[in-house]
Amino acid sequence: MVNPYSIDHGNDGTHMNRSTQLISLPSSADQHDHHYHQLVFGLEGETEFELVGHSREVSIGHGCLVPCSTEHIFSGLGDNRILVVNLPAYSEDRQQQERVEQLFRSARYFNCPPQLQLLLRTLSREVESSPEDSLLLEACSNTLLCSLQRQLEYLPLPQPRSMAGRLNLELLDDYLELHIERRISVAELAGLFCLSSSQFFARFKTETGRTPQEYVSEYRLRAVRSALENSAAPIAQLAGRFGFCSQSALTRTFSQRFQISPAHYRRQHGQALPEDLAKQA
Repeated sequence: MVNPYSIDHGNDGTHMNRSTQLISLPSSADQHDHHYHQLVFGLEGETEFELVGHSREVSIGHGCLVPCSTEHIFSGLGDNRILVVNLPAYSEDRQQQERVEQLFRSARYFNCPPQLQLLLRTLSREVESSPEDSLLLEACSNTLLCSLQRQLEYLPLPQPRSMAGRLNLELLDDYLELHIERRISVAELAGLFCLSSSQFFARFKTETGRTPQEYVSEYRLRAVRSALENSAAPIAQLAGRFGFCSQSALTRTFSQRFQISPAHYRRQHGQALPEDLAKQA
């Protein structure tokens, strides 16, 4: 990962090589300021920032606004990843300048509502896939700037973690669809709803009758079942696509859940491939 503050910029903060970066913070604390504004979004693991004398964890579901010339301290704990958006203190684009000035009136921490987190994850994937595409990075930067400003109009201060209302499972399913190919932790899902892991686990079990891990496993298996019915992709390929470590792991879990192997299920309900049937024979 790139050092978060090795970015080339002019003394007036009007020139930066890249506007958006994915970064891992080192465990040793560092301190500095810079001549440009900065948006920081937590993506994975734990990081900590100290702004104007206030320290707070910036992890999944959280972020902070760092106005130019604001001294701040930052560090990471273990594996972590953040998305950093660097914005010039002055822009010739009047509309952008007005938005930036409104957003960076003061240093602050914020919580990311679920809709913003889904957008953040999608844009992070784009940044990760094309880190040198300056047009893409600029577009991601402007999208996050506008979305965050709109969200903060309705959330003028970080909101308490209210227990009112039910968890939005449609948003959860949208998130799982975006990230189904990799391991998804309870802490990550809790961050989607701005809850601690223990709060999320308790609420989820109460509202659904299942643990989050059971829900994710069921989601994966139903996605595999649908793919077996509607695609001709090899079962080994489906294992990787839906987050199983191997074809045998998928076959074992699928068979336990549905009392039928993936190959037999495809033969009965979908498009059977010769190599899958040969392995089953």
